Amino acid sequence: MFNRPLCISRRSWLLAFLCVIPVAAYAGYKARPWKPGAMESYPAQMSSQGVTIAVLPLHADKLAEQVFDKKDMVTRGVMPVAVIVSNGNDFPVRIEGETIQLVSGDGQFDTLSPCEAVALVFKGDKAVYIGGPLPPIAVRKPAKPDALEDFEHKFLGTRVVPPKTIVAGFLYYRVRGSDAAKDARIYIPRLLRMDGNSPLLFFEIDLLPALSPPPPR
Repeated sequence: MFNRPLCISRRSWLLAFLCVIPVAAYAGYKARPWKPGAMESYPAQMSSQGVTIAVLPLHADKLAEQVFDKKDMVTRGVMPVAVIVSNGNDFPVRIEGETIQLVSGDGQFDTLSPCEAVALVFKGDKAVYIGGPLPPIAVRKPAKPDALEDFEHKFLGTRVVPPKTIVAGFLYYRVRGSDAAKDARIYIPRLLRMDGNSPLLFFEIDLLPALSPPPPR
């Protein structure tokens, strides 16, 4: 007499449970706003031929988390580096983020694409196991389109910097631990003048002065 009602109740509870839990299990990535500060607020920078470039490595999880919705981004091996370009000339210049390297004692590292960075940062985040009175349920997480969109939106990429203008974005580097920035520098092989495509001098900026910066804004 009691078997059927118990079965119905158990099934109804399971359906209600599944209707509520996926909200948490499938909670999406939340894009966090970021904008560059004043150029003088960045201690790691270099000026040449009317262009000033500043860099800000988010070398610790707590720093990266303020800009990207992931608590252990650096621990997982990806360090974002903000690159801020101020063009004081009367002509536009072009910067190619894909060519910019992180140089350290371990060698030279090319920037990761946003897709590569997302794959590394969210590697292993494929399933959530939901406990409770019933056997655990493995809920497959969807891909991270929201994270990829945010990483792409913040990526410096190839940008034209108009005269008297500041352009900023992030580059992503694969690193080993939070000490990766201590003996590293950012190497920018070239900028191009857009009034004739003639190259400007290369930039090489030591990251050490930026290891204790104010929080990113």
